[in-house]
This record gives sequence, structure tokens and C-alpha cells, in this order.
Amino acid sequence: MAKRITIILLLSFLSFVLFFVATKLSQIYNKKHYDTSYKSYQEGINAENYVLLPVSKVIQQDVISGNINFDTLSHKFILPLKHQYYDEQKQEATVTNCTYVFDKKGVLISKTESAEESEQENEFEHCVKLEDILFDNSKLVSVAYFLKESYRYDWNPFRGFGSPTGAGRNMTWKGTAYVDLKLKKESLKLKIEEVFAENFFSNKVERNDFALYISLYQLPIKFQKMSSVSFFVRHKAYGPNELYVIKSK
Repeated sequence: MAKRITIILLLSFLSFVLFFVATKLSQIYNKKHYDTSYKSYQEGINAENYVLLPVSKVIQQDVISGNINFDTLSHKFILPLKHQYYDEQKQEATVTNCTYVFDKKGVLISKTESAEESEQENEFEHCVKLEDILFDNSKLVSVAYFLKESYRYDWNPFRGFGSPTGAGRNMTWKGTAYVDLKLKKESLKLKIEEVFAENFFSNKVERNDFALYISLYQLPIKFQKMSSVSFFVRHKAYGPNELYVIKSK
């Protein structure tokens, strides 16, 4: 009887080892495979029809969502943003107002810092605000592959206590998502790190399975003949958000 139990335990252990090795080899192969065609958005993307370039690191999600404007008379994009600088000697962060102006082709024309936020609002008389087209259209984003890199489990029994949204995720994976962002002419292939799976079994395909925290701002449809420029935003839980411009070649 003892011998049979020992054999069963050994076979179970060997099965686990084989499964673990096969999983690791699969991850190594998939990472190498997807890294050849998906590039980190932080390094910029040079695709067949589009170019994605970094604009700035800004703070606060609401600063971005309400402040990407297009002047319908001069055909210029006006972005009044807030920059966060960290002084290592003083060990404190300072915030400054900075207005970016792009032409209709997505070329940066000017970058002006101002002491007062009210100075940024003088140019909005003929402006329309860009819309986040990913907000209610999940079909524009798909996750081709999710590379699980670390596992997180929250042991705190009081996690989320008093929160109107509940306790949130208990068990989850953190990793890298290989994302297809669908534009008119082609899909941009983006590699996005520090992504959390919404549940333990999340793997690929469904965007809602992952906390990507990305936005894509475009002009309202009736103004899109004036410009095809878009702005891509990665909202960060900690630190400043990241802002990128997408323009046609």
C-alpha cells in the first residue's frame, strides 16, 4: 500500500514538473514570437501607414480627458496639460502648466509653459473636444497574447472595506499584453507592460479580461475631414500618465 502511494505521488510530481516546464517553454516561444511584430509603445511605433510618437508625461486622468482640443478655424490641436517634475534634492514634486499646439498633420508647433491655469483657456473659443473612441467600443482593441509574469494574491481580509466598488481583484496575474489597436488603414501592434488580468484564467482575445487603461482620442466624425491625427493615452495608476500622438505617413 505504501509503495503504491509513493508511486502515485511520484507520478503526480513528475506530471507537475512536466506541466511547469512545458508552460515555461511555451512562454519563451510566445514571447520571442510576438516580440518580432509587437513593439513597446513607449519606444514609438513606425508602422506601414502610421507613426506613434511620445508627446509628454502628464498627471491626472481628468487633465487629459477634458483637454484635447481642436480649433476648427486654424485647424490646430491645443493641449493644455500639467507636467509633474520631481526634485530629488528637495524630495518633492512640482506641477507646472504647459500648452502644446500641433498642426492638423500632428507636427508640434509650439510648447508654452504658463504659471496660471487660466492663461491656458484663452485659445478655446472655436474649439471642439476630441472623443475617446475606446470608451464604448471594445471591438477596436484586442489582446493577441498575454504573457503572465508574476502572480498576486491579496491576503488582507479587510481589502476594499467601505469602498463603493467593492473589494476588487483578489487573485490576479501581472504581465505584458500584446495588443492590436484597430485604426482605419491598419492595426497598430502595441506591447504594453504592467498589465493586470481581471481574473485568474485571463489569457487572450477579450479586452475586458485585462486592465489596459488606454484611451484613443479622435475628432468627432463630422470634423474628421479636417485632420486624421489621434492621441493615444496610457493611464497610470502611479506616476504621470503617458501621452502619444498618432499621425498618418
